[in-house]
Amino acid sequence: MMKSDVKRLANEMNLERIARKHESMGLCFVGKRKFSRFISQFIPDNIGYIKLIETNEIIGKHCGIHCYTMGQRITPINKHYTSSKPLFIAKKDPIENIIYAAPGTNHPALFTKSFHTDIPYWINEMPLLLKETGQYQCDFRFQHKHRPLSVIISLLNNNTLHVSLPIPIRSICPGQYAVFYDENEVLGAARIIDSGISLYDLKWTEPLINSDLFLNMC
Repeated sequence: MMKSDVKRLANEMNLERIARKHESMGLCFVGKRKFSRFISQFIPDNIGYIKLIETNEIIGKHCGIHCYTMGQRITPINKHYTSSKPLFIAKKDPIENIIYAAPGTNHPALFTKSFHTDIPYWINEMPLLLKETGQYQCDFRFQHKHRPLSVIISLLNNNTLHVSLPIPIRSICPGQYAVFYDENEVLGAARIIDSGISLYDLKWTEPLINSDLFLNMC
């Protein structure tokens, strides 16, 4: 059932207030606060280094990798480091407590062409073709503002999924959810557990375009 149909039914059942209610896209209980400030009330700071991914140069410190997300823009603290390009988080190392930053929106360290998910939840059942052949072509989204993108999903031995992307995608993060579609029908969803090998690690040399520019629906 489409969202518009649900709202129409709500109006027909005299639930106009619910039908007109604005949707929430964020964490309602956080309110108008920085997430890092909110989460620091529950998780103690764990100071670590911010390093430049290309040279391993220390360009600052962070208060804990849990306060930062992949693709987030950061400001270097090292006054000796200068760059004409803004810095974005490209990698987080929880073992060494290091955040790696990449210069520029389109740096290959921010992009991947595949990722790995946990065992998916299928709304009805696993697509028959995926069950029989181990592969299935469908649409997927990982952000609500993005249009669906055609991908190939491969079933692994432990029933997790490997997802192959047709184009490099920016800032896919573990913990996000991939939702799979057959046209307008939702097939199921799975938690992303590995964002795959970055194009920087694959020695990518071709020009890249921020995938948000053409995936955004408006």
